[in-house]
Amino acid sequence: MGRLLDSIGLTKDATLSFVARAAVVILVTVILVRVIGAVFKRALVNRDISGRSQGYLRLARYAIVTAIYIVAFMSILSGDVKTTVQTLLASSGIVAVVLGIACQETLGNILGGIIIIFSRPFQIGDVIRYIDRDISGTVEEVTLRHTVIRTFENRRLVIPNGVINRSSIENSSFSDRKICMFLDFDVTYESNLDLAIEIIRDVVLMHPHYFDSRTEDDLNSGAPPVRVLVDELADSSVKIRARVWVKDFGISLDMKSDILMETFRRFKEAGIGFAYPHVEIVMPGT
Repeated sequence: MGRLLDSIGLTKDATLSFVARAAVVILVTVILVRVIGAVFKRALVNRDISGRSQGYLRLARYAIVTAIYIVAFMSILSGDVKTTVQTLLASSGIVAVVLGIACQETLGNILGGIIIIFSRPFQIGDVIRYIDRDISGTVEEVTLRHTVIRTFENRRLVIPNGVINRSSIENSSFSDRKICMFLDFDVTYESNLDLAIEIIRDVVLMHPHYFDSRTEDDLNSGAPPVRVLVDELADSSVKIRARVWVKDFGISLDMKSDILMETFRRFKEAGIGFAYPHVEIVMPGT
């Protein structure tokens, strides 16, 4: 071993000093990282902290831990923390260029995370829809690299922040929680349209989650509580569209299902037919 160390220009004492210094630096680094992690974890579980503040805390934690690792690594190589800091400051420009070339995608995700945390297009707990893939869910975590969305199927979707910033995101929690649904019904030309519209309106009004969005001016002018209009005279059907307001977007799917099922039942009782694609063959001479 001694001959090997001599051949590469290292003495036994220098090697032992390097190993001892590295062990101490690694031990101190591990302790610091764990202490910082515990402090930030305790702060993040505080329910009084808003989603935006949680994002700031995560950003600070990643920045501090990353700085500790860099200083520790350079300290092991140089043997002096002060020299390490001076070296990092002197070479920061070169390091930034090298990192920018080698880690463009990673740095893009980190920059995206910083933009999300400070611009707040969404925050933890918001219900959003990732339009590019038509996936909806609740934001569970926003890190410097990625955003975690828990879908309504209870799956976790991890999206890089760079992708998030280039995509269109619909935030259902950005304003109030009530939404307007459009329900379309295709009925046959032989059906009684006035009766069909009346049935749809009655079914919507009977639902407990229906929200009356009419303003005072609408009430004074006699506007109907639910707008149900003929939307199109198609080739094989009359398209009827209803604008239905619901109190909370979280129950909109259940409300839609209830309305469709009850409308289907009421249409059958009233003899109103649903249009569907079919072909009629007419033979010559018949």
